[in-house]
Amino acid sequence: MSPQGGYLVRVARLNASERRADSVVMARLETSTTELRDRALVLSAEHGVDAGAWWLRVLESGREDGREPDLGALVRAYWELQRVTGRVDLRDEWRSLADALWAGETG
Repeated sequence: MSPQGGYLVRVARLNASERRADSVVMARLETSTTELRDRALVLSAEHGVDAGAWWLRVLESGREDGREPDLGALVRAYWELQRVTGRVDLRDEWRSLADALWAGETG
């Protein structure tokens, strides 16, 4: 509280309903989540990412069962791949996926 008895932070600004994870404008995913999942699994194997990681297990089991890829696991996969490789394009992918997850998209 301020010395005058009011709050220093306006709650309305904290609770604003801008729906985005990290990018300025949310755009629909340009690549299907199935293709993104398959690409993540290939890149993970190529870069020696631990196959026991929870997000790889989720992506692999979804592929085996013919289910839509889990967006949360895809965000984590691309975040981890970007961290391991340093590739900027992968950072863009996980940010787009995070936006889609935040917006409740599938595709």
